[in-house]
Amino acid sequence: MVWREELRERRKEIILEAAAAVFAEKGYQRATMKEVAAHAGIAPGTIYLYFENKRDLLLAITDRLIKQAWGQTQEDMAQVAPEDYIAAVLRNMFSFVRRNKSFFRALSTEIWTDGALQNRLFTHILGPLFDAGVRLLESQIEAGRARPCRPGIVIPTIAGSLIVLSMLRALAAEDFLADFSDDDLVDELTRLYLYGLQPRLKEAV
Repeated sequence: MVWREELRERRKEIILEAAAAVFAEKGYQRATMKEVAAHAGIAPGTIYLYFENKRDLLLAITDRLIKQAWGQTQEDMAQVAPEDYIAAVLRNMFSFVRRNKSFFRALSTEIWTDGALQNRLFTHILGPLFDAGVRLLESQIEAGRARPCRPGIVIPTIAGSLIVLSMLRALAAEDFLADFSDDDLVDELTRLYLYGLQPRLKEAV
């Protein structure tokens, strides 16, 4: 029934919110399912009706956060010029990671040491986002709004650099590019992604 499905989805949201808070506070390794259940106000066994284990929880949170951020960007910027679109993506990414800094600190610790987690992250979360980006760039090329290129190389390269840069910016703010504001980075990177390092004709005159 519809109300049961709505209840199930709402309970999953409560569990994910609780897990994100506990992981951010205690770190992924030290957090326990019992603590997540207590934070959510449910019995520990209830979590296992929705998620197999702690890794499954971590991936579900990451999936929700990244897809929410990407979906909002797509909705807000679908009709703007490429330069404005890239700038908006950059700003949203910096803001998104900064807002969820504690959680991404927990995720970044695990992602380099857990092979199964890496596989699921790239297969089930980042892979579909890269595919969507490739389709978007292909449509821009067909419409004459982007130069011919190989989207399957370009999109993962740009997306990967954005993710790493955003995380370094949020997690090592006092050391990484500390002399530059977000606006400085957005302006320079937008030009880099659009025009490379070659001088533009109107700037070279």
